[in-house]
Amino acid sequence: MSEKNRFVPQTIAALRKSSGMAGTQSVRYVALGDSVTAGWLEHGVLDSDAAYPSLLRRRLALLYPHAMISVLNAGLGGENAAGALERLDRDVLRHDPHLVTICLGLNDAREGIGSVDSFQQSLGSLVHRVQATGTADVLLLTPNSRGDHLQEDGTVTAYIRAIRTVARETDVGLADVHAIYQGALRSGVQNPADLLSNRVSHPTREGHQIFAGALIAFFQP
Repeated sequence: MSEKNRFVPQTIAALRKSSGMAGTQSVRYVALGDSVTAGWLEHGVLDSDAAYPSLLRRRLALLYPHAMISVLNAGLGGENAAGALERLDRDVLRHDPHLVTICLGLNDAREGIGSVDSFQQSLGSLVHRVQATGTADVLLLTPNSRGDHLQEDGTVTAYIRAIRTVARETDVGLADVHAIYQGALRSGVQNPADLLSNRVSHPTREGHQIFAGALIAFFQP
C-alpha cells in the first residue's frame, strides 16, 4: 500500500467493490474547479476529454479495469472559491460522490493579496463540508503557474501557500501541481509560455497530464 492511499480510502474501497461486482455499481468522481478543470485551452477551445478529470478516469481504469467510473466535471469558467462554495450542494454533494477534487486559486489571485485570507476560509469550508458527508474523499490541487504579473509579483505564491495550509490543517491529500510546474521552469526544461495554452492561465494538454499524474499517485498500490 502506498502512503498516499490513506487519503482516498473510500474511493479505493468503491473501486474494489465495483470491480468485484463487474461494474454493476459505479464509482462517482466530481471535479470542482474553474476553467482549467473544465478543459478550456486557447480562447474559444474547450476540450474536456483532454482535461485532467477525464485523464484521471482513464488512469484509474487502467488500475481497476473492471470498475465502472463516472466523472462529473464541475469546472466553471471564471470560478473562485466563494462561488464554488455557493454551488457545492447543487453541483457536487447531491451526486453523492466517492471522490471530490478541488482546484481553485487562479481566479481568486486576481483579487490580490488582500483576499488571500477570505480565499483560505472559503476553501477550508469547501473541504469541511465535503468531509462532513462522511462518504467522500477530498483531494486538493494547487493550480498551474500563471504567465503574467500575478505570478511574477508573488500574488499567486500567496494563494498556493493558502491551499497548502488548508490541506495540512484539514488532513487531506494535496496534489501539488504548482510545485511541479515551478520545478520544470527552474530547471530550464520548459519556457513558461510553452506550458500554457492561452499564455496566461490555461495549461496545455500536456499540462493536464501533469495534473492527472499528480492525482493518480494517490491510487497507486
